[in-house]
Amino acid sequence: MKDLLVVLPSRGRPHNLKRLYEAMQETCEGDTTLLVGLDDDDETRGEYPGQPGVHQKPPGAPIQVSVPGSQPPLWYQIQGDMQGMVTGWINVLSVPQVDEFRYIGHFGDDCVPHTRGWDVQIMKALESTPFAFGDDMEYGQRPRGSLCTHVFMRSEIIRKLGYFGPPAIKHMYVDLAWMTWGHAAGITYLPDVQIEHMHFLEGKAPFDESYQRSRQGVNEGYAALGRYVRNKLERDIRKICPGVKHFRPEEFYALHRSRGLGI
Repeated sequence: MKDLLVVLPSRGRPHNLKRLYEAMQETCEGDTTLLVGLDDDDETRGEYPGQPGVHQKPPGAPIQVSVPGSQPPLWYQIQGDMQGMVTGWINVLSVPQVDEFRYIGHFGDDCVPHTRGWDVQIMKALESTPFAFGDDMEYGQRPRGSLCTHVFMRSEIIRKLGYFGPPAIKHMYVDLAWMTWGHAAGITYLPDVQIEHMHFLEGKAPFDESYQRSRQGVNEGYAALGRYVRNKLERDIRKICPGVKHFRPEEFYALHRSRGLGI
């Protein structure tokens, strides 16, 4: 079994993926693999590192292709019908890998790891707690360590739940579910592991098509989060932590408001 898989959906951002992968080449020190999900109708596919656009996908079936000689190993999964659903992509990439990797994590394509050996430190933390995350360097938006815009977990968590993130929460607010799972089961925040989120709200990126699509889903995402909290959150926490008998919706909102989040 291999150690750490990082899954990452991307669309129209080959420059971001190049920046992220070059940073991983500089900083990874463990047994870490990157698996990138690309839509088959993305016109920029041929510009991604390793040129995955040269591979033609047969109708109806996803394909996985590796970049020969890449270190850390770089793989692409190419398929259609994801329609910008970030959480859906993360689940499609991660769930089939739970028996292949001990740990699985998620980056956005607007992340950049800076700390050498970040992957080794994350894996060491996951030996003690089921969830871990580093410092995303979003100092202007909220208290440090209050939210995991990237998250890593033991693959057994995904096996128990059947997903990496609640499928109904397509993108916005899924990190609140991850933080709540971690609060219940155990989560380690590593403030010295810097994995920068190069987000437009921090003035670190232009407001491109991907950000526009995600911002259009804010209201829908908040409504989906509310339905998940009311109907399924307690069930998921009990799957992760059988000893937890109750986790009420009001506990969810109190937890995140105590962390300085205005939800």
